[in-house]
Amino acid sequence: MSSGKAKTFSFSTIGRIESRSKYRYDAPRQSVFANQAAFLRWTSNVYAECAADLAGFDRVWLVWVFDRNENSKLHTRVRVPVPAEKDKYSVFATRSPYRPNPIGISAVELLAVTPDGLQLGACDLLDGTSVLDVKPYIPEADAFPDAKAGWRDMIDKKPFEIIWSDKAAKQADFILAEGNLDIRNFCEIQLSYRPVDSNRKRVETLDEKNHFLIRYRTWKIYFELDEEAKQIRLQNIESNYSADDLASDSEDRYMDKDVHRNFIASQK
Repeated sequence: MSSGKAKTFSFSTIGRIESRSKYRYDAPRQSVFANQAAFLRWTSNVYAECAADLAGFDRVWLVWVFDRNENSKLHTRVRVPVPAEKDKYSVFATRSPYRPNPIGISAVELLAVTPDGLQLGACDLLDGTSVLDVKPYIPEADAFPDAKAGWRDMIDKKPFEIIWSDKAAKQADFILAEGNLDIRNFCEIQLSYRPVDSNRKRVETLDEKNHFLIRYRTWKIYFELDEEAKQIRLQNIESNYSADDLASDSEDRYMDKDVHRNFIASQK
């Protein structure tokens, strides 16, 4: 008979993710929606031996920690990021980070096994994420394509199409090259579903003609929403700094003001 006393466990980090995605809002809902590769670097040489026979597997399961979740308190019901029949669902019926224990799982593509770690394909883990375990993905044991998925079977799974103007695309490429911020990836993640959900995103309505802006770090991204066609048209990107903010003697809290100065100069 159980005493009713909850047991506690401790785990060691076997490796950490190295990725260009660094912030919570850079993380896609699942690895299949990611477009960023990553590297899992071992914390000890012993784990290279543990992974020696992974070569030949197309995918692996990563067991990891939601260590970037700023509010780790358990939520029994959570709001989901996709349009659904109800606004909130019980947390065990979702992949939300607000769980009894901050543990996540991801099935990711395995590209190479190296002495230092694993080269991964599209990955939904952020830079610095602690990984607890790696398991091989075994199709006959892990894939059930005909399985029912509860409330998810009733949602509209078609995402909004993200369309970039030439101007916005060039601006995003400049910011990626100069500041290592992937605004394209951010927009795909944040705008594909519930694009104007201001409860979850830093979105502002500009007018009644379906024009909006969404903020990403110190940038403003302007877009037009076509609800009927399910399209998002990215129009323009602007710095969120004022001229006074960019004065040479002002505080550079995010260490990015030179990028903004160069960006503004490139637009003239």
